[in-house]
Amino acid sequence: MKFLNIILLSSLLFTGCSQSTSNNKISSFEKKITECKVIKNKKENFNCYLKKAEKGDIESQRIIAYYFDVGEIVSKDISKANMWFTKAAMQNDVYSQRKLALNYLIKKDYKNAIIWLEKASNQNDKVASRELGYLYDQGFGVKKDKKIAFKLFEKAALQGDVISQNEVGFYYEMGWGVAKDYKKALQWYIQTAKKENIYGLDKMGYFNAKGYGVVKNYNESFKWFKKSALKGSRYAMSWLGYQYEMGYGIDKNYTKAKALYEKSGSDFSKSRLKVMREKRLIK
Repeated sequence: MKFLNIILLSSLLFTGCSQSTSNNKISSFEKKITECKVIKNKKENFNCYLKKAEKGDIESQRIIAYYFDVGEIVSKDISKANMWFTKAAMQNDVYSQRKLALNYLIKKDYKNAIIWLEKASNQNDKVASRELGYLYDQGFGVKKDKKIAFKLFEKAALQGDVISQNEVGFYYEMGWGVAKDYKKALQWYIQTAKKENIYGLDKMGYFNAKGYGVVKNYNESFKWFKKSALKGSRYAMSWLGYQYEMGYGIDKNYTKAKALYEKSGSDFSKSRLKVMREKRLIK
């Protein structure tokens, strides 16, 4: 489940550029510059923000960087995006620090990515903390260190980052960088499962089926796996098929087991279908 996750928080970008002034004799051009957000023409809107960005306005620099980053209004140009993100990032704009770092990660420039991830993480940006955690988890650009990775995931998890909450659960499950503790792992998984996260739902089903951190309960396991399967989890479908085949937490039903195995299509499901056919339980 290691992957890089890149999130564009547009709502942070377009909060407007209005600025108050005590100068009642402000020129019409200067007034237009202070009201970029009300300009409907996209090109004029861009030029308005550009003028402010060139004067050092952080929010405008962030917005101009965003336009170049996604190719909105102007042609996509990551180099120009990074130039403007850098200007804002150097003024401690956390969004720009994170976006700059993520752009460096895409290029696998871990050295520069780490610099900006650390700055953003120090400003409590949960995405930056999580991505920095992955670098320590994998040893990309830094010496692999599961303890540091765990602390970074935990920091983001406590801020409500669902992906990091699953990572913390997994670290407790595996005993990476922290003592193995199924009960603590379960506490994190149940948080994401309640948010309808598929990975969390799968883990709740698995832990209840195995009796990890909780008394083994196939009825409870079936409930969690069913929720996950309805969201498309092939893993959960395999487990449900197995429970129907074996009669764990539910009455045996070979027809339903076969249907679930076939829908899952996983290697485990294929192997179970072969066993069931050999036993002449299904055709």
